[in-house]
Amino acid sequence: MKRIAKLKRQETEIPTASTADIAFLLIIFFMLTTVFRTEFGLKLTLPIAEATERIMKRRNVAHIWLDQAGRTSIDDNILDKNSVISVTSDKIADNPDLIMVVRADQEIGYGKVNDVLEALKEAGALKITFATEFEKK
Repeated sequence: MKRIAKLKRQETEIPTASTADIAFLLIIFFMLTTVFRTEFGLKLTLPIAEATERIMKRRNVAHIWLDQAGRTSIDDNILDKNSVISVTSDKIADNPDLIMVVRADQEIGYGKVNDVLEALKEAGALKITFATEFEKK
């Protein structure tokens, strides 16, 4: 009696040698094509200072813009005084070490700047600085 030999099935194999290369190329592609959104704020001319100090940290900094027309902007949103208080208090609650940088136009009246400073004080923002342009002699 003859024995019937079992046919061995050949296993199909998916080649994975180039998987790492493809993943690396995808990472490079996404790094090159990703656009990080930055805040643009309002168009303004900063006052000129004779001496200034640069804030190197960007993580604990939030900007507030005041243009010549008296508009106030935080995170590219035009806000009124009550909105400034609520937005700033939310930011301070998330990060108590937050430094508020006031970027006020040089032609704006001090009354508008004072209103914003009072709103920041009401919101609990106690670390406030003013942005200026450095005067080179």
